[in-house]
Amino acid sequence: MSARHRLLVVGGSSDHPGGVEAFCDRGTAALAAHTDRWTVDRIAADSAYLSRATLRRYLRQLGRLVSHCRRGRPDLVWVQYVNLPDLGFVLLARAMGRRVMVTPHLGSNWRSQSHPLLRRLSQWALARAQRLALISRTQELEIALPPALPRSLIRNFLPQSVLSSVPAAGDTMPDRLQLIHSSRLSEGKGTFLVVETCALLRDRGVPFDARITGGADAETMARLHALIAERGLEDQVKVLGRIPEDELLDLLGRSDVLIHLSKIDSYPLIVLEAMACSTVPLVMELAGARDMVETYRGHVVSAATPVAEAAAWLQSLDVPTLRRERPAVAAPVRADYAWSRAAGALEAALDATVASLPGAPPARALPDDAAARS
Repeated sequence: MSARHRLLVVGGSSDHPGGVEAFCDRGTAALAAHTDRWTVDRIAADSAYLSRATLRRYLRQLGRLVSHCRRGRPDLVWVQYVNLPDLGFVLLARAMGRRVMVTPHLGSNWRSQSHPLLRRLSQWALARAQRLALISRTQELEIALPPALPRSLIRNFLPQSVLSSVPAAGDTMPDRLQLIHSSRLSEGKGTFLVVETCALLRDRGVPFDARITGGADAETMARLHALIAERGLEDQVKVLGRIPEDELLDLLGRSDVLIHLSKIDSYPLIVLEAMACSTVPLVMELAGARDMVETYRGHVVSAATPVAEAAAWLQSLDVPTLRRERPAVAAPVRADYAWSRAAGALEAALDATVASLPGAPPARALPDDAAARS
C-alpha cells in the first residue's frame, strides 16, 4: 500500500471569496476524488488589503500554521502566493522544518513584481521553498522566480458541475448580444473599463445586455453605480453583486462574451470557466490571458486603447454565428481541464516535493505535455 501523506493548503481569504479560494476548494476536492494517499487540511492566509485593522487576522493565520506544524506535522505545506505577505507562510513553514510548495497567482503588474526591491524580496523568499507548482508556463515571463528552484506544471481547476454538464445552447437566448463581467470588482480588474465599453456600444447602436457580478468594497460599488448612471446605462447594465457559484455558472452559460479587461490577473480562472460554459472571452493583453485565447478561443485588446478595441470587436460579431459555435468553445477546455488530469498533475507535483530533500532538489524541467498548457 502506498504511503499516506498530510498536506496543509495555505491561501485565500476567510471572508472575501474569489478565484484563489475556488482554486483551493476545487483542487482539494479533485485530489480527494483522485487518490486516498493525501489527507488535506486548509487555512486561509487573510493577507489581502492588510491594514492596522486587518493585521490581527493575518497574524492569527500565521499562528494557525504554527499549530498545524506542531500538532499535525504536515509532510508538505502548499502556499498560494497572491500578495507579498503570503510569503511569510513560506518562511515560517521552512523555519519549522516543513517542506513547502508554492503556486503563484499574481502577474507582472502586481506591486511585488513592479517594484524592484519588492521583486527581489519576493524572489528571495520563494527560493526558500522546495518547489514551484505553476498553473501556466507564461508565469515564467511575468514573475521573478528563483532560477534553480524545481518546477512542476499543474492545471487550474474548473467546477465539476460544468465539466459534467451539457453545454448550453444559444437558441433560447435573447437576440441582443449578452455580455458578462465577473471579478472582485475593482479598477485593476477592469470593471470600470467594462462600463465604458458598454457606453461606446450603446452610442454605436449595438443592442446588448450586460451583467456585472462580484463583490467590492462600499466605495468601489458606489463609484460603479455612479458611473453607470452618469453614462445612462441603467437599463442595459445590471450590477448583481456577489452571487453563488451555481448562479454565476448559469449566467456564464447564458452569455455570449465575458469581458475581462484585467491588468493584474496572471492566469484568470474566470476566463477558463467562461469558455467551459461556451462563452467567448475578451481579455486585455497579458501573457497568461493571451495564452488562453491563443490556445482556445477569444480576443485580446491592447492596454493602450482597450475600450475602443473591445467595442470595435464586439460590434463586429455576428451573434447567430457566435451562438452556433458555442459547443466548439467548451469542448477542448473541458477535455484539458478534466478533474482526473488536473488532480493527476497536482499529485505528481506533491509527490515530487515530498520525495526531494532540502538542498538536493530533483531536476527543474517542466513536463513536456501539450495538454498541460494551463
